[in-house]
Parts: sequence; structure tokens; C-alpha cells
Amino acid sequence: METVMSEPLSAPSVMFIASVMHSSGGCLEAAVEALVKLFGRVAMVSGEYPFELSDYYAEEMGPGLRRNWLAFERLVDPSRLPAWKHECHAIEIRLSREDGSRLVNIDPGYLDFGKLVLASFKEAPDKVYMGDGVWAHTCLRYGHGGFSAPDHSFPDFRDGRFDGFMLEARRAFRRILRSAGDGDL
Repeated sequence: METVMSEPLSAPSVMFIASVMHSSGGCLEAAVEALVKLFGRVAMVSGEYPFELSDYYAEEMGPGLRRNWLAFERLVDPSRLPAWKHECHAIEIRLSREDGSRLVNIDPGYLDFGKLVLASFKEAPDKVYMGDGVWAHTCLRYGHGGFSAPDHSFPDFRDGRFDGFMLEARRAFRRILRSAGDGDL
């Protein structure tokens, strides 16, 4: 029996997606504007989701935090995840208060047909190091017609509140791939 060695493949294109956590008036709009300059047109924007299951960011960003999701039209290479995190971190710094505390927290990532992955500067046992100080975190998995969160995901991912938006974004991703001529998807 002959053993066949596998060959490396290029990663398929994915949909760029970003979580924008924010605390005050115009900072969401400023963050969206900066993201559009870097990543192009937005395909979808979610409604606001309260960030009330953790007080992790409260000391720095204040109370009453909210999260919005943005899904972008441009197809991207997932190996660029570390660069996206650094670009988004630069936006956070640019939009921060004079004392250096943030008004927005931007977590870039990607959506493909099987998962939602976000970039993080924080290491954890369930995250994979991607280089340049950035880890990849699989926050949601798709299967059997819906999304589910691994046990290690954050509470707001596990309670299903983002599932509707992610299903719509996944459908938009399929439409974008079809219009780009990437096969019969």
C-alpha cells in the first residue's frame, strides 16, 4: 500500500467580521468609519447587544457597554488575522480618551462556513497562537443548521444571542462567494 503525502493548500477566502464594543455616543460611528477605510464596504451591521454578563471592561471603558457586529463584503485571507488585530488596535488607540482608556474595543475576525474566529492579544489554553502577539479564538461553530458555542466561549456567545446575526452573515458570505464566481455554493 502506497502512502500519499498531503500537499499544502491555500486557505479559502473568508468574510471579515468585527465585534465593536463601545460605551459612548459617537465612538461607534467613528470606529465603523475607520474600519470601512481599512476593510471596505460593510455588508451587514447588527443591532446593539448589551454587554452585561461580565464587568471585565467596565473599569476602563465605563458601565453600560454595548456590542455591535459588522460583516464586510470584501473576501479576505484568514492568515492576515494578526495584521487585522494590530490595525484594529491602532483604531482603538486613536479613538481613546486623553488618559489612554479606550472608548471602543474592536475584535476583528472572520466567518467561514464552519466557524467564527476572533483575534485576541490574550493567551488562553483554547486559543491558537498566530504570531506577532495574536491568538485565534474559535468562538462559534456551525453545524446541523445552526451555531453553537464551545464550552470555552464567552457567556454572551454561549447564550445564543448572536446566532441570528451570524446565520444572516453566513448567508451573505455565501451570496458574496457566488457573485465572486467561487463555485456553486
